[in-house]
Amino acid sequence: MSNIYLAKDLDNSIDDIYIGPYHAVDKVGGYIYRSRESLLGYDVPIKDHIKCMLELCAGAHYYAHSVYSDLYTESSTLIDLNELKIRRVDSEGNPCRNAYLCLGYVAGGKYWHMDTGLANNAEEDYWRAFSWGSHYGKPDNFSNEDVNAFNTKNYPNARYFKNTFRISGTDKEDTVNCIYEFLDENESLIASMNLEFKRGYEEIFTRSENGKPMLRFTRFISMVPRSGKLSDDNADDTYLIGVMRELRLDGTPWTEDRLDYVWSVQGANILDLQISGLSDNPVGEDIDYINIFHRYQLN
Repeated sequence: MSNIYLAKDLDNSIDDIYIGPYHAVDKVGGYIYRSRESLLGYDVPIKDHIKCMLELCAGAHYYAHSVYSDLYTESSTLIDLNELKIRRVDSEGNPCRNAYLCLGYVAGGKYWHMDTGLANNAEEDYWRAFSWGSHYGKPDNFSNEDVNAFNTKNYPNARYFKNTFRISGTDKEDTVNCIYEFLDENESLIASMNLEFKRGYEEIFTRSENGKPMLRFTRFISMVPRSGKLSDDNADDTYLIGVMRELRLDGTPWTEDRLDYVWSVQGANILDLQISGLSDNPVGEDIDYINIFHRYQLN
């Protein structure tokens, strides 16, 4: 059983870090790759943004946030299922962690957050579509069972998973679309699903001076305790190799110059992490790669 640490448990010793390694509490640390407000032209210390978002007992992971703006309405990525390597069972063969490769957003309304993408979080070992957001519940046009059925067990010929996240806003409503596609080895379409979430005006996004939705696009890869309990974040020898390729904002490469906040957690349990061009040996300018191995008890 692990200790439970929240962001409020951290002291102020890391507050002024802008970039580089940080030690949060106990044996838990990570790395700040970027912390800035690029559109405003200044760097931001960890205490003013990243610190409150640190999930210290959620396994090894990274997060990347775009600029907060009205500049973009869509993010996307392509995942080669053959590149994913995973062990999510404990010594007795029981699933003890869930894995996620996701896009998403954070914004200023009641429905301020959503993760959407690919998950390995069932009793059996297969990948399936996934979405979860603050206060959302199920999509407007599909049941949760429909979403869960969009998986590699039901589509065994799938080689790729394309994940597209799209937003829009009018003077009457806000809309989020989560679009999932299974593709074959030639990248031809096998099946698709388009989840829709409509809410009232500014219930999801506040508006810019131009009347457009304001948000940060996000991306991450993680492997969290399956129980949902922070106390179950143990050294269980689970691992995940995850890759997201062809990362895009509005169809153009989502490179590091379009990232404002990027950080990792539980660095000792990350064997390798390459985020766009921010790391020592980048896979590609619009590719994220992580190798997680929960070998150390850090909390």
